[in-house]
Amino acid sequence: MTLSEPVIQRPGCFIGSFFHSCRGIACLGVAILSGILAAYLVLWAMGGFLIVADPLVHSDAIVVLSGGEDLGRLDEAVKLYKAKYAPLLILTETGETVPSLDAHYSAVLRQDAMSQGVAPGDITITDRTVSSTYEEARVTLKLLRKDGLKSLIVVTDPFHSRRAKITFDDVFKTSGIKVTVHPVSADWYRASTWWMSSSGRQDTFLEYTKLFGYLLGFKQD
Repeated sequence: MTLSEPVIQRPGCFIGSFFHSCRGIACLGVAILSGILAAYLVLWAMGGFLIVADPLVHSDAIVVLSGGEDLGRLDEAVKLYKAKYAPLLILTETGETVPSLDAHYSAVLRQDAMSQGVAPGDITITDRTVSSTYEEARVTLKLLRKDGLKSLIVVTDPFHSRRAKITFDDVFKTSGIKVTVHPVSADWYRASTWWMSSSGRQDTFLEYTKLFGYLLGFKQD
């Protein structure tokens, strides 16, 4: 019986095995990074799709949509008013009250606008209580038609601007009135970072739910 000779691993085999392992790790790393980048781009696109910013043009009125950060929307509208983009500020009546002040929230917003320099005669509040963006568009159209106005700037939060544009374009499509949608410029919401906060995630997914609902015919949100 003969003894088998010991197997001697040649240096080249060790080197080949080492580089093979390195290539595997590198490929795994590239795959992980590619996945992270793809997820980031998808999330950014989701946030970016919700944001609409039409080129600003001088108009007959500015409407401040209710909901969200109303004071941020109001401040933005006042900036546009002071920059003479429109001579009239429209506030929508939601029927909500501020218990501590025993006043309608629309009246509080009106007072805030006046304190920032808007003339009392340049502020109007819609005469009908609304509870959705669709209703806001309808009562605003009614007011503009009554006063013979032909153009409007819609001020709202960035994440709400896409749905606001779709809704107002839908309601105003045969009116002959030009609609410009303008999101709050100093708002916290950013397409590139919305998923990093609970409020950003909540607002984004809720907005997509409402947007799909509107497109399916559920216009009362």
